[in-house]
Amino acid sequence: MKKLLTFVILLCLVVSFSNAQNTWTFVSNFPAPNPVATTISVVNANQIWVACAASGGAARIYKTFNGGQNWILANGGLPAQDLYGLYAYDSLNVWVGTVQGSVYYTSNGGNNWTLQLSVPGSFCNGIKMFSLNYGVYYGDPTGSGQPYQFRTTSNGGLNWVLVTGAPIAGSEWGVINAWDWTDSNHFWIGSVNTIPNSTTAKIYKTANGYWGTWTGVTVNGTGGTQGCYFQAVAFIDNNNGLVGSSGGNILKTTNGGVSYTAVTPPPGLTSFAVMNMHSVKSAGIIRMAIDSGGGSVMYRTTNLGTSWIREQLPLQAVINIVADMEFLNENLGYGVLGSTNSPVGGLIKYGPTSGVNPINTNIPDGFVLEQNYPNPFNPGTTIKFSIPKSQFVTLKVFNSLGKEVQTLLSERLAAGTYEVFYDAQDLPSGIYFYKIITESFTDVKKMTLVK
Repeated sequence: MKKLLTFVILLCLVVSFSNAQNTWTFVSNFPAPNPVATTISVVNANQIWVACAASGGAARIYKTFNGGQNWILANGGLPAQDLYGLYAYDSLNVWVGTVQGSVYYTSNGGNNWTLQLSVPGSFCNGIKMFSLNYGVYYGDPTGSGQPYQFRTTSNGGLNWVLVTGAPIAGSEWGVINAWDWTDSNHFWIGSVNTIPNSTTAKIYKTANGYWGTWTGVTVNGTGGTQGCYFQAVAFIDNNNGLVGSSGGNILKTTNGGVSYTAVTPPPGLTSFAVMNMHSVKSAGIIRMAIDSGGGSVMYRTTNLGTSWIREQLPLQAVINIVADMEFLNENLGYGVLGSTNSPVGGLIKYGPTSGVNPINTNIPDGFVLEQNYPNPFNPGTTIKFSIPKSQFVTLKVFNSLGKEVQTLLSERLAAGTYEVFYDAQDLPSGIYFYKIITESFTDVKKMTLVK
């Protein structure tokens, strides 16, 4: 009984610690001229790519290796166009689309970009790579009666092949980031009915891959002068998901998108637009960013909208629009700021307020300090460790002479697995050591900085 009680108390501490720490915070604006963002792609807690509107006569795509503290412009060879549909496979291999229906690829972290696809009259809405070779793309049809640009590649984008079963468009277009998937077979893609004040639109779905059967499911919504936009899509598994519209419609499905039913909006909302949704499938969480009439409000649900929890946003997001977001797990995610009242792009983060990021809340079997990755590194690397019980944790870096260089962490943590990003841009090349010290465990490992 005593052991059971101890475990229950520890579990409660873990839960309360996680809930107390996790919140939305503002990280940084993008460098001048501060372009608004359209799409985010998160490689890990520290490596993030952001596609933006063109500004100052140049394409704007940024990368960061320290969670948004510093940004690097990576637009070598890109045309001065708005960028959309970004997907970063890692720190080197990245694909991005343009407002004019093109796809560009870099294999060297954005120093040079190569044109892979050009479909004049189209518009890139999304790219997803399941490996360095296989990926999928969706873009606007070039006109009424033309197929949606649903394409696949099996050679890293050297060829983007239009699928034979791509739906034929009527008075409709695709919508940026309005899609989701659970694997390489199951996809759901939103659309816009461009007829003014229309009250229906379509959600396209397939359960057997891009080259399989596509079905257009008609859903009811509230249209405006520019039509009815279903621009938010999020699924937690192959059956259960939500979609949202620019007219404030929220619909759910429990049969994989065969049919949809209306969901009651969060309390107090009247006139609003659902800007985007994102799901954390492992936790059954769907987040919804809305424009409440000049600013953003964020909600999450774990029961397909039966109940909603409002999440507080920093002021920079409240007066702006959360244009896109992506979560690594239930405790860590990022969003980018996009438009209207405060047209300045920036990054917000959901997670702990310290520099240490929880990987998960599972209780590890023992203490572990893992080898940093990458190693050798330049200039940043990630250090991961696990603690099986609540401990005060110190993580320090030393040079080869044993002199302390930096303290990365010094605080009490709940049981779990964590990672810390170390940016060594101010240090010379050489051998360094990182050391973890807890109340009942100490370990040290070597790492190599090569510049």
